[in-house]
Amino acid sequence: MRRSIGRVVTALVLGSSLAACSGDEAAVCSSVNNLKSSVDNVRSLDVTSSGGISDLQNGLMTIENDLAQVKTDAKSEFSSELQAVDTTYATLKTSISSAASAPSVSTLGAATSALTAFSTAVNTLSSTVQSTC
Repeated sequence: MRRSIGRVVTALVLGSSLAACSGDEAAVCSSVNNLKSSVDNVRSLDVTSSGGISDLQNGLMTIENDLAQVKTDAKSEFSSELQAVDTTYATLKTSISSAASAPSVSTLGAATSALTAFSTAVNTLSSTVQSTC
């Protein structure tokens, strides 16, 4: 009888631990999907069109909010991938700021390159996170 109670308690403790883990994983899976979607939306913009830089800046704000949510949901997991995303995001933000203040072939090219690097970092993060979902 004691063994049965012990097994039930153990099963309940393990079950609740796994459920909590699943909730955390589900949150980070969802937030990474949102971030990836926002990056894809920004990548589809035509920055050379009228209002393209403004659209890019608005998209960057959405990305920043999504990235903050990923960090909250990921907690201490995926730190190396998030570091790569942070580094490339800082470069992207700077290059978009430069393109907005002095639009030229050079600044727009730098922003496009920075967006590509950031997108690659986000895709790596997404792949890593999705393998745990």
